[in-house]
Amino acid sequence: MSDTAIEKRENRVDVPERIDQGTWYTPLVDIYETGDEFIFQADLPGVKPGDIDVSFENGVLTLDARVQPRQPQDQEYVWQEYGVGHFYRQFSLNTPVDVNGIKAELKHGELKLTVPKAENARTRKIRIKTG
Repeated sequence: MSDTAIEKRENRVDVPERIDQGTWYTPLVDIYETGDEFIFQADLPGVKPGDIDVSFENGVLTLDARVQPRQPQDQEYVWQEYGVGHFYRQFSLNTPVDVNGIKAELKHGELKLTVPKAENARTRKIRIKTG
């Protein structure tokens, strides 16, 4: 992956206003690139599929997720180590992508995003004629 293909966008003014002032986490993300796509693997422990919002707008991929409290509402914690709050992360993609082809899958607390490159940005092998 070239250094300019993807750019992190952390701690910038475009992070949503934190009105509820809850706990915010930066999810750990691994990204790799093939000739046809980018693969993002984000750790989102404790997040349920309905609490994840993934969007792509103006070249920016945004992950926004929430970990809900696990205890029943009528009970209070005696001891709490498990974090609740929001996960938020943005990445700028400088390579054109096929927005309609983006796929997301959540398994065991890991979100996998497959972001296909636009047809004109894919790697192609050029055949050489002989004779």
